[in-house]
Amino acid sequence: MRFITPVALLTLLQGINASPVDVKLNSPGLQVTLSQVDNTRIKAVVQNTGSEEVTFVHLNFFQDASPVKKVSLFRNDNEVEFQGVKYRIKTTDLSEDALTSLAPGATIEDVFDIASTSDLSEGGSITLRSQGSVPIVKDKQVSGALPFSSNELTIDVDGAKAAEVTNIGKTLARRTQISGCSGSRGTALQTALRNTVSLANAAASAARSGGSRFTTFFKSDSSSTRNSVAARFSAIASEASSTTSGSTQYLCTDTYGYCSSNVLAWTLPAYNIIANCDLYYSDLPALTSSCYAQDQATTTLHEFTHAPAVYSPGTEDYAYGYSASVALSASQALNNADSYALFANGMPTLVDV
Repeated sequence: MRFITPVALLTLLQGINASPVDVKLNSPGLQVTLSQVDNTRIKAVVQNTGSEEVTFVHLNFFQDASPVKKVSLFRNDNEVEFQGVKYRIKTTDLSEDALTSLAPGATIEDVFDIASTSDLSEGGSITLRSQGSVPIVKDKQVSGALPFSSNELTIDVDGAKAAEVTNIGKTLARRTQISGCSGSRGTALQTALRNTVSLANAAASAARSGGSRFTTFFKSDSSSTRNSVAARFSAIASEASSTTSGSTQYLCTDTYGYCSSNVLAWTLPAYNIIANCDLYYSDLPALTSSCYAQDQATTTLHEFTHAPAVYSPGTEDYAYGYSASVALSASQALNNADSYALFANGMPTLVDV
């Protein structure tokens, strides 16, 4: 891992993109209807299909103004690379601007451009779909996970028009003033990286051994699953061990404006760039003393899992928080960022589940 510099960023661009709570996957959930507005502009109508009002976090979801992954795109059954941002959010003391409430049967709408987060200049037939879960909230704290799914939408993309849409790569290329890591923030990140190395190494060892705790998080104790999880942790430990070499670029500050009042840190997986938000420094301890609470070290570890240059493929954000994460399927858990952060929490003194 390298602290980013202006020269390193330009070179990169020339080459390219809480305390535990009882969370259950509530059903019924949210039904998403996708339709085409114009070329790559898509409309999503999200409806509460349940019988009670729900309040959920709309970060990393529809109505989030940041370039987040709202739909998955496929060309000839192959997923198109997502070039937007993934981030770790707070799970406690959430502010109202991150929340959406929907009465039974009520809907919200969101119009967004898929060419802003993927290169669709090739044009042709693209299939879209969206499925996952969003955190539901009670008393400003994540208290559940609400599933959502969409229809499958196939559209014909005009590649020339798609190429005119401002996307992440074009935006990054215009921004050359990069803040270095110095002062108290640099010191905090150095400490977080050292702690990340220790946690990741211990987690890798625990993963290789397997057992009931491992199965709780990853739903399998097979040698292939244990080896895969251990390999990702080992890769993270290696990446975090150096600030002068490695495959990622790390910003101590949010140079690009992707942080909000509830975001701790973010990653641009297609470009292997990671950045910390103000809340990373103001709200998180270096290491938590509570089981499955958030801290700086596991937040950094969470972000490293998103970066495919550290270990490929990079992870998704299928679930946030302990109980939602342990409710995932085996395939989802293996590719869920918080599953790794939470498993590493409390290492090397393992936390009982």
